[in-house]
Amino acid sequence: LQVLPFSAGVHGLMNTAVMFLRLPNGRVVAYSENDLRGELVEENASVELMQRRYDAMRDLALSPAESRKFILRTLEEAPCEPSI
Repeated sequence: LQVLPFSAGVHGLMNTAVMFLRLPNGRVVAYSENDLRGELVEENASVELMQRRYDAMRDLALSPAESRKFILRTLEEAPCEPSI
C-alpha cells in the first residue's frame, strides 16, 4: 500500500482507476475505470502509455514504510469510531 499525498499535485491518472492484467499468453492489457465508464484497453501503445503514467504516479507516492507512518499519524490526529 502506498499513499499518494495531495501535495504530489496533478498526475496522468487523475480520477482513474487502472489495473494491468497479464494474460496466459504473456500479453499485457489494462482495465481503466472512471466515474463515467470502464474500458478494457488492448492496444499496445495505449497500454504502454498507461503503464508509464502509473509508474510516474507511483514514483510520486510515499514508500510503503512512509505510507504506513502517514496512515498511523493520520489515525492519531483524527481517530474514528468503529462502525459496529
